[in-house]
Amino acid sequence: MRLNSVVKITSIAAAGLLALSACGTTTAGSTTGGTEPSSSASSSSSSPASPSTSSSPSGASSEGAGTSSGAYTAAAWALPISDAGEKLGNLKGESFSVDIYQVATDVASKDSMFVDKETKENLLKKGDPVVYLNYVVTNTSSADIPLSHSLITPSAKYTDWKYLGGMPSDSSSDGYKKHGLSSSGVKLKEEAPFVLKPGESFNIAENFAYTAGKETEIAATMTPAAADGKLDHDKKEKAETTVTLK
Repeated sequence: MRLNSVVKITSIAAAGLLALSACGTTTAGSTTGGTEPSSSASSSSSSPASPSTSSSPSGASSEGAGTSSGAYTAAAWALPISDAGEKLGNLKGESFSVDIYQVATDVASKDSMFVDKETKENLLKKGDPVVYLNYVVTNTSSADIPLSHSLITPSAKYTDWKYLGGMPSDSSSDGYKKHGLSSSGVKLKEEAPFVLKPGESFNIAENFAYTAGKETEIAATMTPAAADGKLDHDKKEKAETTVTLK
């Protein structure tokens, strides 16, 4: 079977796409999806929806230390926790958990770099709908977890996504600021290792092309930092779950 592939407009984006499709890990929790194309896959673009937001916290991108929201306590190096939006689900690794919130829908501020190889159509055009998900990651173990700059970064992909790699997103930082979110999760001037103590949390958000009601696979990989600062691949964990967008 010939795989459909995504042609990226820049060589840098192409390298990133290949890296996304080549990762192998040990998986905890349910496993779905993958990089094989689905014959029933539909386009990621849908008819534009009116932008909507849930009540975003006023201090979501401030520099306060140890700020908590609800049941969460932020790590000293992390931005304050936002639990705004509707909780879609949760995934659990051996030593961490991730709560998944759908915070807002909006429209893309510009064309993405992802183009269908056959149709030459951009997979996320300016004005197409996007959705913002926020992930709250918590250390559920009894030991500190030292993290590199890669942190524990969940990512979403529709279960019928037919292209290799991830889904297109709006790369502008303005949307994150507008909805009280962060695509980094870390306060400015903080340096690795980022030690996530037992019970502490951090949050990190992403956006991608939005289709309401779509089944979406959320995967998160955690590779802690070793004493020498390098990644300790022997302790890598991966967890996955499937949620349905509202």
